[in-house]
Amino acid sequence: MYLKKIDFNTEDYDNLKISELKRMCDYWLRQYLLKKAKRKGMSGYIYCPIKNTWYPEHKMQVAHYIDRACMNLRYDLKNVKLISEQSNMWDAQIPKEGYKSKHHFEYEQILKKKDKIYLQEQNIVRIFARRDFIETIEKFKNG
Repeated sequence: MYLKKIDFNTEDYDNLKISELKRMCDYWLRQYLLKKAKRKGMSGYIYCPIKNTWYPEHKMQVAHYIDRACMNLRYDLKNVKLISEQSNMWDAQIPKEGYKSKHHFEYEQILKKKDKIYLQEQNIVRIFARRDFIETIEKFKNG
């Protein structure tokens, strides 16, 4: 699938499709998390709370506790964390009884009880409008 190249720094949102605004939101969420990430010394490695170890930036991915298809929580900071590619991609393919996967089980272990309750309560259907995407982009871009 070919994705149109987007200027992630543009402020001309009027010419962008909703799918492009969503890609921009995803991009700026990642940039925000990288900026706020716990880093290790000169290497700049980022801490993965699931694996309890440090990884280079390019080995870290944005992971969602409640699936990112739930737009109400897709950009909620209580629902997202930088997690190692190892956990987010590969451990997510390992079955775990009572859970979607080993990754989902381990992700739940690092969440605070109050955040789990909040996320379950907020797991509702919400349609994002153009202005919602633009506000989210600006929030993470300027945060």
